[in-house]
Amino acid sequence: MRTTIDPGRLHRLSVVSFAAILATSGCGSGHGGSGVNQNNQYHSPDNSTDFAYVASAGPTPGTAGAVYEYSVGVDGTLTPLAQPSIVAGINPSSLAIVGNGLYVYVVNAGDGTISQFAVAIDATLTPLSPATVTNPGMKTLGATGGAATVDPFGRYLYVANTADDNIAQFSIGSGGQLTPLAPATVATGVAPVSVVSSQVASSGSPSYYVLNSGAVGAAGSVAQYTQRPDGTLTPADLTPVAAGTNPSVIATGEFDTFAYVFSNCDGTNCLGSIRQFSVGTNGALTDTGNVVTTGTHTLGVAITFGDEADGSSGYVLTNAMGVDTESSSLLSYQIGSSGALVATNPPSQNNPGRAVALVENVQFGTLYVLTSNSGAVANTPAIGGSLSIFAGQNGGAPTLLGTTALAAPYPTAVGVWVLLPP
Repeated sequence: MRTTIDPGRLHRLSVVSFAAILATSGCGSGHGGSGVNQNNQYHSPDNSTDFAYVASAGPTPGTAGAVYEYSVGVDGTLTPLAQPSIVAGINPSSLAIVGNGLYVYVVNAGDGTISQFAVAIDATLTPLSPATVTNPGMKTLGATGGAATVDPFGRYLYVANTADDNIAQFSIGSGGQLTPLAPATVATGVAPVSVVSSQVASSGSPSYYVLNSGAVGAAGSVAQYTQRPDGTLTPADLTPVAAGTNPSVIATGEFDTFAYVFSNCDGTNCLGSIRQFSVGTNGALTDTGNVVTTGTHTLGVAITFGDEADGSSGYVLTNAMGVDTESSSLLSYQIGSSGALVATNPPSQNNPGRAVALVENVQFGTLYVLTSNSGAVANTPAIGGSLSIFAGQNGGAPTLLGTTALAAPYPTAVGVWVLLPP
């Protein structure tokens, strides 16, 4: 997962969720619109420059979810914004931010809609008109939601609908409103869990990798798509590459030299594994044969890597699936000159609760880890969760800055963006 710097002042960060697994980053398009901060002059109550948006399911099944809004202090503390939360759809599963921080989109798995918001000058969210649009590819409601990603230029939104084997595709209008493209969906393999962009296509247009988890217990794959001038995606003339048993997350490095895929249950011992692929000039992936294992019955939740230079860092957020509980860990690796991964010392950081999401701010070296209390203890749907912030170390283990308990009852996704100094 990569972060990119907007040509203006904003550094937009990627967004991930437990249900949707992963969404990618991109730089902004400079769209303006009613109710939007068009001059990028945001203000927070504590003069901080980071803002975090946490999507959450409602307090009871079938009720509306919400997005909780925070500014982030330099010491990692969270402060609710003047408007601490805003209503979203039923069971939000993923969240995406247009690169320049003007718009936020939330995929709602419970009612098959996408909530669309403008960002005001105080960084709070305001519903666009209409407040929601239908997700044309999501027919299986209440199931695993889809990962959402904005293209690198802020012009299109793509949603991987895991239970329906397709990607929904939208244009982003000048006021932030979403409009389905024609066709409104493109078919994928079985159970697409992630879609990420790549800039290495020889045409100069972005290409996309779609990670298909496959049927339960079966091998997954990575398929490549090209983007037409109208924003629609079409399968590339490349054979999908095998990606281990039920892969859950994929990421590319900063310069698209390598891609990494986490598979949840490889071999007779059901090991979690990270496979490394090299990226060709046409975006084609080639398995390098480098595999790092992470332990038995491990679910990969999110994955992010730096600039692929010798000594940079990569991070993987996982859940260890036991009989009575799920415990989360943040694994850290040093990336060698060949892209191979070597575990740091210590190799992991334990987090409170069940892992939900990971966001990395590469510019400032900070990591945001979202966890949920629900599912951390067997048969106990506990309410609440936490957002932990780490200082990443180049080639080393991250250092915890602080952990804040959240008001969100069942957190499902987080998005972060940063206001850069002039």
